[in-house]
Formats: sequence, C-alpha cells, structure tokens
Amino acid sequence: MKAFIMDNERKLSAAEMPEPIASGSNAIMDVTYASICGTDFRTYMKGNDKIIPPRILGHESVGIIRHAGALAKAYGIEEGSRVTVAPAIGCGECWPCSTGHTNMCDHLETIGFQYEGAFAEQMEIPRKAIVMGNVIKIPDAVSDMSAVLSEPAACALNAQQYLKIQPDDYVVIYGSGYIGCVHAELARLAGAKEIIMVEIAEARAEIAKRMIPGIIMINPKEQDTIAEVSRITGGRGANVVIAALSVPSVHTEAQIIASKMGRISLFGGIAGESKGFIDSNLIHYKELSVYGVHATTPAMMKKIMEYVSEGKLDLEKYVSAVCKLENMEDGFTAIRDQNALKILIQP
Repeated sequence: MKAFIMDNERKLSAAEMPEPIASGSNAIMDVTYASICGTDFRTYMKGNDKIIPPRILGHESVGIIRHAGALAKAYGIEEGSRVTVAPAIGCGECWPCSTGHTNMCDHLETIGFQYEGAFAEQMEIPRKAIVMGNVIKIPDAVSDMSAVLSEPAACALNAQQYLKIQPDDYVVIYGSGYIGCVHAELARLAGAKEIIMVEIAEARAEIAKRMIPGIIMINPKEQDTIAEVSRITGGRGANVVIAALSVPSVHTEAQIIASKMGRISLFGGIAGESKGFIDSNLIHYKELSVYGVHATTPAMMKKIMEYVSEGKLDLEKYVSAVCKLENMEDGFTAIRDQNALKILIQP
C-alpha cells in the first residue's frame, strides 16, 4: 500500500509498505482522510528524535473499519463503522490514567510514533487503543473533514479546561494558525469579553480575521504588543494568555501582559533549550497561574464533535487543501509558503 514514512535513515518520503495484518486483537481501517499536524510539519522541517523508524507518520485520522477482530467487536467496533482514533494511548494502569488523564500516561504510546500512523491507505488500530476507548465512532452530523480535525481541536480544549475563561475575561492568543483560531473559537464559546490575537504574518492574520470576525489583531512588527494589550484592556492586562506557537520569548512576554491573577497556557512546546523564560517574581507578585498542556483524551475529542454536531464549531472551514499521499511534499510546502491552515491527505 502507499504510505508516507520516516525510513531508517530518518528521511521522509512516499513509499510502498506492507498492508497491516488482521488479527483477533486488532482492527484495521481504510483511511478516508489524515491531516498534517504542527508536529508533522516540524518533523518535516527539522526531524523528530521521538519517532522510532522505520515508521508510517501521521496521527490525525478518520476512516472506515474494514476489519474488526473479536476484541474490537466486544468493544462495539464493527466493520463499516466510521471512526477516528485518539492517537495518544494510555496504559490504563498508572496514576494519571487512573484519574482520567490518559494523555499524561507514564507509559504513553502514540499513533505515528510507536505505532504505524495514518499517512497510508490503511491503518492498524492496536489492541491497546481498542481497550482504552481511543476508537471513537463519528456522529452522523459530523463530516469526515471535521472529524479528522477533532483531535488538534481537543488539544486546545484540554488547555482551556485549566484556564476557566469567564465572560469578563480579556483573552490574548499568540499565533493565528489552526490551533490559535480554535482557541479563539473556544474562548468565544466560553463568553470571553474580548479576544486579541498576536500575529506577525499579515497574510495569516487576514485569514484569521475572516475565520473569526470581531477578534482584535495585533502585529508586533508594527505595534507594541505590551502597550496595545494595556490600552485595549484599560490597564488591566489579559486575564488569559495562550501561547499557541513555539517562540520562547512569548513565554516571557505572556507574564508581562497578563493581568493580576492571570492564567497562562504554554500551549506551544519549545524545541531545544527551554530554560530561562519564566520570571518567578512576576508569577509570585501578580499571583499568576502558568499551565502546561500535552495532547488530549478521547473524552475531549467527543466533546469537540458534540460542539460540531450542535453547530457551535465549524472545523471544516479551516481545510486549506486536500493532497494525495504521493503529493505530500505539496502539503508541507503549502503550510510553509502559502499560510495554509490545515492540509488534509486523502490516500
């Protein structure tokens, strides 16, 4: 079958790979769509030491079950079911898993990292994903394109559960990519007073303004972000700051623009050295709360699809283009050069 892989030399390319082998303890799906995630893009640009090659990449998926083993059927998964798979798979036994935080599992395994991924015509769903409830049936009201984008949106939802956005809150979001836009949409659903987005790329900022009318945009190349946030908030500062990009200086600036008792989400991880960007005294004297976030859970993916079903979220509008597997390079370059928000892969 066709697939997009990282080979033993850690090079990325389209290749022919063996089809997954059916067994009583697994399921196999025909991939309808996969989506290029920010992690996939960083892997394309800079590599990724966390992936064990050779490996089929991709972890945002939607498809039709073509094989359901006895175990899968025992868990209600049948041939012909339309499903998505939560890629971060917990062990079910450690303390984080016992508290429902399977994304924080001490022995976390991930589709496209430890298991073969979704950039292929078929994808095996391993036993652990079945047992842990990571196989999610898609509601009829949710399109395939929305379903494949539910996992990254659920990562944003995971971050916002800590932030507890209130109707009187000013929310600042750094970055206007898909994740930044979903954060803005979720903040609006929570009733935020004002949503301010900080974006240096004018073309991306214009796209975000079209997607989410009414947001306030700050361009740091032309404006002083700290002064603008102070002006917009009447000197209060931002009650909530979300760093939806991987720029170390933003982690520092977030503490400066945050209001007293502000809440900060360091959503975007930093590649390489990540020390020295937190000011302990600002956190201390302003009583700031600083949160991390990693991946998401099946429950949060279901919540996102509930929002889509109810018409509260439109994820399909963020699809910039659809590429074939053999044209994966075009998808990556569209993100790099054309400000594409989300590129789907159709095997």
